[in-house]
Amino acid sequence: MHISAYRAWNRESTYKPLLLLIAAAVGALVVRQSWVYMGALFGLCLVIVWPVLASLGVFALLVPFDSILVLGHSDGGTTLTFVVGGLAIAVLLATGIGFQRFVMPPKAALWWTLFVFWASASALWAYDQSPVVQRLPTMFSLFILYIVASSYRLQGTEFSGLVTMTILGGFLAALVAFHQFYQGPVVQDTRGSLIVGNRETDPNIFAASLLLPLSLAVGEFLAARALFRRMLMLLAAGAIALGVFVTMSRGALLALTTMVIVYLVKFRMNWRVFVPVVVLGVALLFSPKLLLQRVEKTEATGGAGRVYIWQAGIAAFKDHALVGAGLDNFPLIYDEYAGAARKFVGLHRDPHNIYLQTGVELGVIGLTLLILAITWQLRLPNLSGIESKRSPTELHVTACQAAAWGMLTASFFLGMLWFKAFWLVWIMLTLACRESMADSATSTLQIASRHSIAEQSQARPVEFP
Repeated sequence: MHISAYRAWNRESTYKPLLLLIAAAVGALVVRQSWVYMGALFGLCLVIVWPVLASLGVFALLVPFDSILVLGHSDGGTTLTFVVGGLAIAVLLATGIGFQRFVMPPKAALWWTLFVFWASASALWAYDQSPVVQRLPTMFSLFILYIVASSYRLQGTEFSGLVTMTILGGFLAALVAFHQFYQGPVVQDTRGSLIVGNRETDPNIFAASLLLPLSLAVGEFLAARALFRRMLMLLAAGAIALGVFVTMSRGALLALTTMVIVYLVKFRMNWRVFVPVVVLGVALLFSPKLLLQRVEKTEATGGAGRVYIWQAGIAAFKDHALVGAGLDNFPLIYDEYAGAARKFVGLHRDPHNIYLQTGVELGVIGLTLLILAITWQLRLPNLSGIESKRSPTELHVTACQAAAWGMLTASFFLGMLWFKAFWLVWIMLTLACRESMADSATSTLQIASRHSIAEQSQARPVEFP
C-alpha cells in the first residue's frame, strides 16, 4: 500500500469495522475485569491511530528519564526506554512496510553501519571480550532504531508532534529535577539530578539529555506566530535551562554556549534570538551558587580529574592506535596506564570523552569512521539544499543542528556514545531535514502549478460576444 492507502486507512469507511471489533473486545475485557489486557488494547489503539507518536514519540519523551526507569529491582536491569525503543522499531517497521513509508537512509547511515560493524568485530582482538559482549545489545538496538527511524517518511504533522513530545519530556524531567534539588534529596555533593528510590541519574548525563529538548523549545519559539505559543515555549525553555543548571555540569554549560553560537551564526544577530538568550540568562540567575564555584575550580581540579584521565588515555592510544583494545575496554586498559598521568586519580576510570574512548577502544580506523559518520550527519542540511531559516520546518533543522553541536561539545567531556540521548539527536536531525525537503518540494510544486495556470490563462484566446 502507498501513502494514498495510508490516507484511506484513516477514512471512516475503512476503520469503522475495526472500531466495532475493538468495542466488542473492550466489553468482553470489562466483563472479565482483565485490566492488563485492557491497557494493552488501549496501547494498540494508540499505535493504530498515531503510530509515530505512540512509539518513537513516547521513546523521545522518556529519554531524559532513562536511568531511573529500570524494570525490576536490580540496578543493571532492562530499562523501560529499551523496551519502548524495541516496540518503536516494531511499529515503524510494520507501518513502514505495510504503507510503503520507507525511503533511502541518509549517507551517514553507511558510515554508522561501518562503525558499528567495526566495533562489534573488535571482540575478535579485544583485551577482554566480556565488555564487548555486554555492550552489543545496547549498541545494536540504538543502531537499528536509528536506521529504521531515519528511513521512515513522516506524514502531515507527525514531526511537529514528535518535537512537542521531546520538549514535553525534557520539560517534565527538568521540573522534577528542580523540585528535588530544592525540596528533596540531591546527589553527588548537592548536585541536582533525577532520583527514584535508590536509583539516580548521573547529573552530567542528565544535563546532556536536556540539550535537544531545550534547543527544540527555542526553535519552536522562533517559529511560533501566536503569542500564547511563544510564551509557552519560552516557559519550557526556561524550565529546561534551570534543569540543566541545577546539575552544575560544566560540560553542559559549554554545550549551551555552543548552541547559542550556532543560533547567532544562523540568524546573524537577529533580535528574536536574543529573547531566548535573555531567558537563559535569567535562568542562570536562579542557578545554585555552587555552579560558579565549580567553574572557578575547574583548573585546580583538572575538570574533576578528566585531564589526568585523558593523559593516561593518550598514552594508551599510542600503543593501541591501529585497531584499538576492544569495545568498552577503556577502563581495563586505563589501569595499565594510570601511572602515565601527572596525577593519580584512581583505577578503572571512564574516558569522559567519546573521541578518546573511540581511539583507545577501536583505534584510528574506528575513530575515522566515527568522525566520518558525524561529519555526514552535520552536512545533511547542506546536502539537502536547505538554506532559509524562516519557515517552521527549516527552523526545526536549525534547532536540531544546534542540539547536535551541543551534544558533540558535551561528548568531549562525557562518554555519551552509547546513550539514547546521543542517538536521538541524529534521528531528529535526519527527520527534520527530510521534513524540510518535503515542505520545499511541495512549495515548489505549488509555485510551478500557479505559473502553469497563469500561462494557460494568458495563452487562451479571447472570445468576443
